[in-house]
Amino acid sequence: MQAQSKAAAPLAVPQFNGLRSTLLARGGHQLIIIALIIIVGLAIYWIQPRFLSAYSIDNILRTASIYGIVALGMTLVIITGGIDLSAGSMMALGGALAAGLLGTAFGAANPLSFPPMVAILIALAVAASIGMLNGLAISALGMAPFVVTLGMMTVVRGLTFIFADFTVGSVPGSPITFMDSLFSWLGSGSFGPIPTAAALFLTLAVILSIVLRFTPFGRSIYAIGGDAEIARLAGINVPLVIVGVYALMGMLAGLGGVVQAGRLSSVSPLMGVGYELDIITIVVVGGASLAGGRGTVFGTVLAAILISLIDNGLTMMNVPSFYQYLVKGSVLLAAVILDQWYQRHRAAMATA
Repeated sequence: MQAQSKAAAPLAVPQFNGLRSTLLARGGHQLIIIALIIIVGLAIYWIQPRFLSAYSIDNILRTASIYGIVALGMTLVIITGGIDLSAGSMMALGGALAAGLLGTAFGAANPLSFPPMVAILIALAVAASIGMLNGLAISALGMAPFVVTLGMMTVVRGLTFIFADFTVGSVPGSPITFMDSLFSWLGSGSFGPIPTAAALFLTLAVILSIVLRFTPFGRSIYAIGGDAEIARLAGINVPLVIVGVYALMGMLAGLGGVVQAGRLSSVSPLMGVGYELDIITIVVVGGASLAGGRGTVFGTVLAAILISLIDNGLTMMNVPSFYQYLVKGSVLLAAVILDQWYQRHRAAMATA
């Protein structure tokens, strides 16, 4: 018996080390982002003490939530190995449709008038339908996601200008300016100290995290990102999952546009221009791989806070916008380089 115990005892150490390595591999990236949030926050606070004021924190949370809602959809897309460059245009169309269908815009020329919730649901349905078209073109026609969504980015932006002109009926390109209590609550309201947008963002994040981890649809998303052909041979309906993912992407982009519209009480046809860079940066910094098959909702939530913190800090320090683009681009490039290093390191470990 003693001999058996002595022989069995050493086995406990490798098992513990293996478990610890697994936990560090899964949570290490998130811990790095949390550390960066603290370091960057303290650095900006040292330069600009107003950075940690209640107003500033509220602004960071609202900005992170708007970016984050759209980034949740982009997370699903990138895990499948795809990309969606039409996200910013979808935000603009979603916000314009929801605001324009109210019939309360200043100088409104369109005869349409719907209750606020109905207007929002129509906007989300249209955005989801456009996302489905992206998914169909990618899955059924075999087109590259980059090409499909790049073309859709321009098409949707044009539709936004057309609808805005139809709504306002004044100078082409004029914004849709309106007032509505539901929109204001979504964009500027709060649950106690928590902004409504942040509560919505976190609720959606929890739901999508559960979907990804505990449902066949979520497991199929990871499987397709790992290898679409193997996923198909395993019995997964790859085209259906791709269409569903891009439909969710469109709906969440439209919802982000609705929240942004409520925050500003105005929707410009140029809303969301360049947001694709911010959203993709958030997802990649959050740990998703552009090669597909890897990514977490929690990582996206943390990265949304980090990028919004950088945005707000640079603005408060009066850093010119072109330098802000330089910083964001550098962050994205660094995240991609780290991701490529991780892929090579993992491949080397697998063959060792």
